[in-house]
Amino acid sequence: MVDSDFSYRTPIQEELIYLADHLRPEDVRELVCMTGPDIRAEVLRCGSNSDKCYACYYKGVIIAAFGVIPYNPIARWGIIWMLATPEAGKHKLYTGKWTRRGVKAFLEDWEYLFNYVDAGNDETIKWLKWLGAKVHEPKPYGLYGNMYHLFEFRRD
Repeated sequence: MVDSDFSYRTPIQEELIYLADHLRPEDVRELVCMTGPDIRAEVLRCGSNSDKCYACYYKGVIIAAFGVIPYNPIARWGIIWMLATPEAGKHKLYTGKWTRRGVKAFLEDWEYLFNYVDAGNDETIKWLKWLGAKVHEPKPYGLYGNMYHLFEFRRD
């Protein structure tokens, strides 16, 4: 693989629909348990409501997207999110490099970023800690009261 196989930019709606239709099973489970069964609508909501949204591509196909949805614009608090396809897991160095850069860039604009991760999503929890997130003990959350960890990033 060469670097030209990878790209990084703001996704368009059709790419977010593709992402929604090809999400990792753990992302599908998280979305359904948090917001309900309409995966496409939730992915499009995340993309359209984000202050900034970026995506990682492999050979021109979206493999991950992430962004920040304003939560409290005055206090500069945002909801950070990321969704990925199984293909993203095959390119962890690439997606890790760009998501780390993305979090750093987001923290230039936002004082506090947070969201929730399913307590059983060990791979994502490991990745969040690698990115520098503080991951709290799990508590019931979402539509069905499943166990989720609050995670957060704060500007230094």
